[in-house]
Amino acid sequence: MVNTDNNNKNQQTTYNKKAPWVAHIIVSIVILIIAVLIVRAMFSSKPEARKWGGSQAAPTVAVDVMDLSIDNYEVWIESYGTAQPLTQTELVADVSGRVVSVAPNIRAGASFKKGDVLVRLEDRDFRIEVDIAKSAVAEANVSYLQELAEADFSAQQWNKQPKGEAAKLLALRKPQVAAAEAALRAAEARLMGAQLNLERTVIKAPFDGMVLSQSIDVGQVVTPTQTIASIYSTDVVEVRLPIKTAELEYFYLGENGSGSAQNPRVRLYGDLGTKTYQWEGEIVRSEGAFDPTTRMLFLVAQVEAPFQATQQRPALRVGQFLSARIEGQQLNDVFVIPRQAVSQNNMVSVVDEGVLRKRPITPLWTDDKNVIVSASNSQVTGNASNMLTPNDQLILTPTANIPDGTKVKSLADSLPETSSAKKSLQAKTADSAKNTEQQ
Repeated sequence: MVNTDNNNKNQQTTYNKKAPWVAHIIVSIVILIIAVLIVRAMFSSKPEARKWGGSQAAPTVAVDVMDLSIDNYEVWIESYGTAQPLTQTELVADVSGRVVSVAPNIRAGASFKKGDVLVRLEDRDFRIEVDIAKSAVAEANVSYLQELAEADFSAQQWNKQPKGEAAKLLALRKPQVAAAEAALRAAEARLMGAQLNLERTVIKAPFDGMVLSQSIDVGQVVTPTQTIASIYSTDVVEVRLPIKTAELEYFYLGENGSGSAQNPRVRLYGDLGTKTYQWEGEIVRSEGAFDPTTRMLFLVAQVEAPFQATQQRPALRVGQFLSARIEGQQLNDVFVIPRQAVSQNNMVSVVDEGVLRKRPITPLWTDDKNVIVSASNSQVTGNASNMLTPNDQLILTPTANIPDGTKVKSLADSLPETSSAKKSLQAKTADSAKNTEQQ
């Protein structure tokens, strides 16, 4: 009996040891079967690619189109620069002295008019010099008059007793008169110098302008050539605008300063806060050499009365960054193609009897909105079918992934006649074409 119980216990222990291994094998088999079923289901449910051909016609693609027309296009060259005053200088002292007063309009940012008193220096020493010079002039004048009187008296005596020529000169006191006259002129010159130095103790504005920075204040002793303030004129602002070599052929600038041709216009744009403002100017000259670093030529634009604010724009600020559009040539007899219709390899697409046809172009001018193509030179190969002609329907929709020969139709034509969406699309296309012509 005891042996039987022991055998049962041994069998139960062996079963308990084998059970986990069996369970693991079963679970693994089940997982493997499920994975196989999932993979088969995925491959069996893969959609087949649709193949066009046979009795099944290829679909017609709806595209946005516009009619090509021959127009004239005015080139505007993009550039940028910083506003700088035409005249900027250091206001310096001509004489030494202690500063006794400083005008409020010499503070940084203040404006002034030509002739305004900006700084006064202590002038007592210079007034004394003027008085001394006046006294010297008076003494020299007396001496000169005395010599004239004696010379006149000597002339009367000489007529009674004539002698040699040398004796005559001495007798008439001409050398003494000349010396007295020279002494008088020297005294008068010293007086003028003293008066000039006195005037220089009052420092005035040389032109209408504004103060960039102030260097002195009341109580400070200044010396000749010491800087009082840095100032600039407010009549004209200049902007240096770099342009590329390839852009030079699209505008004409006469000889600098010749005035033989009308200067090209320039529109300057600057941001203040959240708004963008515009200032009008003109190109007045080009710099004499290309920049050796950038290989670009700088044009110089001027803006008249830039610091006068109007209802349309605020005043310009020195150092303000500006973008610019420079007036260039007018290109005649060209196609104005929206930039979106041109692929990277200079190809455009047109609708030819309901079929998309891709045609190469040779741009004359390209900007951020339009590509300009000559209407008389739009054929770049010997094949006449590659020419762009007036009234061609230019496709505006990107067609890089649409093969040549695909059937297409106007997006506007695919909408119902009474559809408001169609009317809106037609109006939008017309406005787009109009804006393209005006660019």
